[in-house]
Amino acid sequence: MGVNRRNYYRILHVQPEAPAQVITASYRTMMSKLRLHPDLGGDTAGAALINEAYAVLSDPAKRAGYDMQQRRPKARGRNRPDSAAAAASPKADVSRQCPFCRASKPADIHAMSRCHRCESPLAPPPARPLKRNELIGQRTVPRMSRSDNVTLVAGWRTPARTAQLRDLSITGVSVITDIKIERQQVIRLIGPLFDVLAIVVGCRGYGPRLEVHASLLHAIFMRPKGVVVSVKT
Repeated sequence: MGVNRRNYYRILHVQPEAPAQVITASYRTMMSKLRLHPDLGGDTAGAALINEAYAVLSDPAKRAGYDMQQRRPKARGRNRPDSAAAAASPKADVSRQCPFCRASKPADIHAMSRCHRCESPLAPPPARPLKRNELIGQRTVPRMSRSDNVTLVAGWRTPARTAQLRDLSITGVSVITDIKIERQQVIRLIGPLFDVLAIVVGCRGYGPRLEVHASLLHAIFMRPKGVVVSVKT
């Protein structure tokens, strides 16, 4: 598929941080309620562009690649002395943004730093003992299982929901929720002893609900030893 220079988010009338549910709802509204589908009288070329945008933004992997491409400076841009360095390291801009709301991070980040826009934690979790990603059934450190209710925010500007904490470590977290969560989606979880941002790495059915596994991106642990996590050395 050729690169379309139009902004897919603008085509679907959603914000870049919009969760998957909002993108799907906007697409369906445009095609059916606004009658932009060709079968309902819409323009074929316009509908094709809407379908192209939705095909990319509804697929987590394609969306991540598209977002990275959008963040890269234009190759022919003027007055960009750092464009070569940015192109060589396309993730540099992301590292300077809050992964939840995309606001700029402060230059200095300490253990209790929070985003000025969404109040999410900005400090990385404690040093990981093993260089391995958090996967279902593969715990990188021992965990203390919990059954507390926690606050789940599935996306920037989305309503907070209550979820059940399954377990928590310094590398990952699992919760039970009744809302659909997509892989690679960044979520925020707030409990009495912690506040974390995590990226979803897996989901599976848990009765009528969903068990969500996520790897920590940023975290604030109010009492990190002896209560929330248990790590053997």
